Amino acid sequence: MREILPKCLFPALFGLCVGVFCLILPGCTQDSTQKSEMSLSDPDQTTGEARRIICAAPSVTEIVFALGIGERVVGVSDFSTHPLEARAIPQIGGLINPNKEKITALQPDLLIIQGQNESLSRFCEGHKIRFLSIEINTLEDIWTAIHTIGQTLKAEEKASVLIQKIKDDLQDIKERIHDRPLKKVFLTLGHTPGDLTGLMTTGPGTFLHELVSAAGGKNIFSDASGLYPQISKESLVKRQPEVIIEAIPGGIPEEKLKLLEKDWSQLPMLPAVKSGSIHFLSEDFLLIPGVRISQTVRRFAEIFHPEAFQGISDA
Repeated sequence: MREILPKCLFPALFGLCVGVFCLILPGCTQDSTQKSEMSLSDPDQTTGEARRIICAAPSVTEIVFALGIGERVVGVSDFSTHPLEARAIPQIGGLINPNKEKITALQPDLLIIQGQNESLSRFCEGHKIRFLSIEINTLEDIWTAIHTIGQTLKAEEKASVLIQKIKDDLQDIKERIHDRPLKKVFLTLGHTPGDLTGLMTTGPGTFLHELVSAAGGKNIFSDASGLYPQISKESLVKRQPEVIIEAIPGGIPEEKLKLLEKDWSQLPMLPAVKSGSIHFLSEDFLLIPGVRISQTVRRFAEIFHPEAFQGISDA
């Protein structure tokens, strides 16, 4: 089943997933026990209102704009594509490779990242830039991140309203699917086109695992070791998924898509392959742990339980 956007690059997956993949890269960690951290080079800065903000992760960019503070943003990370206004703002690189010269030139008074980056933290301290890191591994972390950013930007009330709006949207989906049987789901964050190797999925303790559950699915690797483990074809056959989702934000070129589709024919014994329930999803919000998570849950739920959304428009 094809569901792609024609203008795409496969590497976009890694940019949009920076908060996911930095978990497995050296020098870039997310400690699930550490939720947020504010570093200030000058204690007196805590009383000032941030006027020149750099959002060093797509999730952060979306939160700040959703709080109605986008006009204060002077820099964003690579792959910050939402909202549209963010695309016109200078990019400073990603969490792995921030361009410190660009950061300096933008003269920020606050830089917000997702995850930990000690080098960037020290840089900000040395340049008297407030530095806020937020941890987003789970749904609860998302609520905490919105609250923390809202508090830092003196927008606590807007943050509370935003959190409640997202929770209401999730509740609406829950009510539509509450009486339907769970579907056994394999969510993969990509594999090498032409071969079913390098399959990466999501384990317990992640927001993606929770989003699959919220959409009426059962993550077949809910007992996996690690947050984002690589798995074998043999383990996939053993667990017999009824639905397969390949999350490829932005999509991939047509010729590579054909290879991905053909790959799954190697496993005809899977229920998802037999029924043709293989979905290549390209929406840019799929892997961003931020304000659009209800759209991801809705997208998943429409696949797991399409009958629950028949005749329902997004208007």
